[in-house]
Amino acid sequence: MSFNEGDAMGVKQPHNDPLVIMLNIEGFNTKRILVDNGSSADTIYLPAFQQLKLDPRRLPPLDSPLVSFNGDRVYPKGIVTLTVTVGAYPVQLTRQLDFLVVDCPSSYNVIIGRPTLKKWKAATSIYCLKVKFPTDNGVGEVKGDQVLARECYQAVLAVKENHTWMIEEKEEDRMEALETVELVEGEANKTTKIGTTLSLEMRTRLIQFLKENLDVFAWSHKDMPGIAPEVIQHKLNVNPKWKPVRQRRRTFAPERDQAVTEEVTKLLTAGFIRQVYYPEWLANVVLIRMAEEDQEKTAFITSQGLYCYKVPFGLKNAGATYQRLVNKMFSQQIGRNMEVYMDDMLVKSKEGLTNLDDLKETFVTLKKHRMRLNPSKCVFGVASGKFLGFMVSQRGIEANPEKVRAIINMTSPRTVKEVQKLTGRIAALNSVPGTKALPEQSTPLKPVQRRGRPILIPGSVSIGSKCALIREEGTKQLPVYYVSQAFQGVESRYPRIEKIAFVLIVASRKLRQYFQANPILVMTDQPIKKSMNKPEAAGRMVQWAIELSQFDIEYHPRTEIKAQALVDFIAEFTLSDEDSLIDGVD
Repeated sequence: MSFNEGDAMGVKQPHNDPLVIMLNIEGFNTKRILVDNGSSADTIYLPAFQQLKLDPRRLPPLDSPLVSFNGDRVYPKGIVTLTVTVGAYPVQLTRQLDFLVVDCPSSYNVIIGRPTLKKWKAATSIYCLKVKFPTDNGVGEVKGDQVLARECYQAVLAVKENHTWMIEEKEEDRMEALETVELVEGEANKTTKIGTTLSLEMRTRLIQFLKENLDVFAWSHKDMPGIAPEVIQHKLNVNPKWKPVRQRRRTFAPERDQAVTEEVTKLLTAGFIRQVYYPEWLANVVLIRMAEEDQEKTAFITSQGLYCYKVPFGLKNAGATYQRLVNKMFSQQIGRNMEVYMDDMLVKSKEGLTNLDDLKETFVTLKKHRMRLNPSKCVFGVASGKFLGFMVSQRGIEANPEKVRAIINMTSPRTVKEVQKLTGRIAALNSVPGTKALPEQSTPLKPVQRRGRPILIPGSVSIGSKCALIREEGTKQLPVYYVSQAFQGVESRYPRIEKIAFVLIVASRKLRQYFQANPILVMTDQPIKKSMNKPEAAGRMVQWAIELSQFDIEYHPRTEIKAQALVDFIAEFTLSDEDSLIDGVD
């Protein structure tokens, strides 16, 4: 199917008219039918439904609302299946189509959206005002009525009516149903979950594959052999000049002491801790193998004795070590058929049958490095699900409804008081209400790419901390994220060197996943590293130095760099301006 200038014959040019056609519905020639590629629902308005003299009992209910472009919600009267014929004999199609019956004013009788266009395998052209579709006898077509289209459009503008509808999906509709399968016959506690949309062949092959690889799963702590020390060890970067701290044992209430005893017994059984006798570092009670020389630095005291961790637990910088481990393990897969952040692993496949090959490759790596999976948290063979707080499916990456439910359910203000409430909420989102030029919160520009080392560029620190994370590809400097935060209270009175250090702290907290997964190069004209390590450094500088020590950060003197101008330029604009300005630095 194709369109050419001949298809536009009779259409008055230039124009921006909508595509309004006529169809035969239930034996009636029905005009004022809008073809709307933006609508995810086929709808028929109640007056048109009544004129077709259809039985209202043919309307099974629908509990999901329709949402218009401006956010208004309308609950349909129900769903009706109608016989629709498009085109003229012999090049025509007759199909049974499902329409949502909507009771609200409209200049149109019917809206044809994407579901019907997909069933017709149709192509549309606004320039030619025509719909084309394949049939057994050739390509059929329907031409739009330009005069009627303009009449309807004027009526739409007059009453500001909505005609583009989207079906609001429930969260349970987005999440694929799961099936629990027993991996070891007769042992109900050894199970995992798989998707319910798999074909019979794929389901059988997947279950058989999982049963053949039971050694990849850990049913208890005893089934976790631990990562080999030669692969990676966690080390404590302790300044030898610092004096060791030995705390006295605190007395706990009997119920708390019992809980500590049970936890210590559990950790001893799992091999995560060992007993020590004369530690230099000792603290009260408040997973990657720890380097042997650093184990006793994690010693803690209980009523049963002194113990230290053989694997890091609860340490702030243990996450960075673990991320380096999984990056090293899956270096040949990340970005190709796998994504991994900390202990969240996603094996992705374009075709269902190739998923087993990708799983086999992943399981070989897991066995090689003696890493085990928790079967109760694993899901196999699904087409959609949650990953790192987002909904991932064939449609792409979408926001998790749980995270934005309050905004989605927020109704439009109808009274003066409700307008005042909305104004207050908007003001609360700003760092300092009324100051337009203050920097906004972190705004993602584009996903980080795996090529090129991330570079952090601190910007001006006059009214707030701001910086840009960029990457270099050849001669190009491409932005990844822009982070900013207004100074609050005493922060605005920090010395310049401390303000720059505070910029790094803000960036490391908001972009933690990038700092853990990559070595970061910081370009600055300030001696930050030297200032943090000075003996006379202020208390907060020492705390910041400890917090940043968990990351692989290098400090280089700032030379002339194109992205620096970008950082300072962005800081003078509001969020809406940023979105329109930033696309890439060439």
